[in-house]
Amino acid sequence: MKSLLDKIEWRYNPEWSLMEEEEAIWRDDRLSLKAKGIWAYMKSKPSNWDFSAKRIAMESRDETKSVQRGMKELEECGYLSKRKLGNGRVHYTLVPESYVGMEPRLDKSSLDDSNGYKYGR
Repeated sequence: MKSLLDKIEWRYNPEWSLMEEEEAIWRDDRLSLKAKGIWAYMKSKPSNWDFSAKRIAMESRDETKSVQRGMKELEECGYLSKRKLGNGRVHYTLVPESYVGMEPRLDKSSLDDSNGYKYGR
């Protein structure tokens, strides 16, 4: 299925860095390096990214159970929130902000439609 994001050109914004000193996660000794790596992976994705332990494991050399343990660490330490959906799936969100690293480059407002109508103006 095509997404509206497929048509957007993405560019790196150096102000959004995973290595900022104020990121408490890097100094949090309660977390394993695995959990910190999963957090960095999740933090690098767009805000509407649909995360699952199975999908993350497919993109790495870790088993699904290993990724689940890392995600559980993040949840227990307050870096990840989990919400069960009505269809049985689980929706994960990074806390407090889940969008960092990349930003869309828009030439026109996303509120404009193809007929030139300006929404919300």
